[in-house]
Amino acid sequence: MRIAFVEPHLELYGGIRRILHFANRFVDRGHDVTVFHPAGTPCAWMPCRARVEPLAALSGRRHDVLVFNDPPHWRLARRARAAVKIHYILALYDRERLARFDPRVWWPRRGRTMSLKRALREPFVHVANATWMQRWLRERMGLDVELQLGGVDTDTFHPVDVPRADRPIVLASGDPRPRKGMNTVFEAIARVRQRRPDVELRTYHGRGIPQREMASVYAGADVFVDGQHYAGWNNPVVEAMACGTPVVCTDIGGVADFAEPDRTALLVPVGDADAMARAILRLLEDRALAERLRRAALERVRRFDWEAAADAFLALMRRHLEGGRGRRTG
Repeated sequence: MRIAFVEPHLELYGGIRRILHFANRFVDRGHDVTVFHPAGTPCAWMPCRARVEPLAALSGRRHDVLVFNDPPHWRLARRARAAVKIHYILALYDRERLARFDPRVWWPRRGRTMSLKRALREPFVHVANATWMQRWLRERMGLDVELQLGGVDTDTFHPVDVPRADRPIVLASGDPRPRKGMNTVFEAIARVRQRRPDVELRTYHGRGIPQREMASVYAGADVFVDGQHYAGWNNPVVEAMACGTPVVCTDIGGVADFAEPDRTALLVPVGDADAMARAILRLLEDRALAERLRRAALERVRRFDWEAAADAFLALMRRHLEGGRGRRTG
C-alpha cells in the first residue's frame, strides 16, 4: 500500500512517537510510506524509516491510505487524493463543549475544538487511540468510531538496574503546561515533605535527556507521579510502568487501558494534592505494595506490542480499501 501520514511537525511528543512507530513498522512490512509535515525536515530524536517530505508535496501525490491526527488538517485531508482517509483521534479538546458545539455559531478561542468537530463530521474513517475515547464518542456524539491502540516501545522503556539514591526519589515530567498538572504535583510534594522531608522531586521535561537514557531516568525513581487533567493515551504513565517504576496518576480516561486502580497504579482525582500526597506516601512507606504494583504493571504493559498493533492497523486499512466505509476520492 501507498500510505501517507500528515503531521503538524516531528518534534518530541507522544502522539508523534506513536505515528513514527506505525510508519516504521509499515515500512518494515514492505509498504510505501511517507510522512508529510510543514517543514519536511527529518526526525531528530528517533529513527524514521519512512520518507519525510514537506506538506506542500502532498497535493501532487495519490495514496491508497492517508492518515491524519491534527484536527486543523481536516480540510487538507478532504482535498487529498487517497482511497481511504483515516482520522486518527489522539486527543479530545474540551469534551463538554465538543458534544454541544455548533460550528456555525461564533465562539471565542474555538479553533481546535471547531476543527475537531468538523473533522468528526466528515466521512473519514474515524479511529480512536484509546478505549475511553471510542466509548465517549459513541455515547456522547453518536459516532461510529473504531479503535486502534498503539504499543509501548520496550526497546527504549524497560527495567534497568541503576544505583539507588540515599533518599526517596519522586519523578514527574515537569511539563509546565497547565493541563499537565504540575501545580498539583508541587503541592503534593510539599505535603509529602511534612512527613518525609528527605524526599527529592526530579523532572525531565526540557532537560535534553536522550531517549536512550530515559529508562534509567524512570528506573532511578521510587515513584513516578503524573497529574494530568486530560490525555488521549497517557504516554509518561505507561513509559514509567514499562520501566518498572510504581505510579501515582490522575484518574482520567487516558490511563484507563493500563492503569487499574490499586492493581497496576494508584489513581487520584484530578487536582487533589492531598490525595496525591497520600498515595505517594503509601508507595514510599509500603514497599510490598510498591513491588506488587510494579510487577502487575509490567505484566499489563506486555499487552501493548507494537508489532501486533501495526498488523491490526494494516488490517483495518485493507478492510476499508476492500469496500468498507473509506471515502474513495481522486
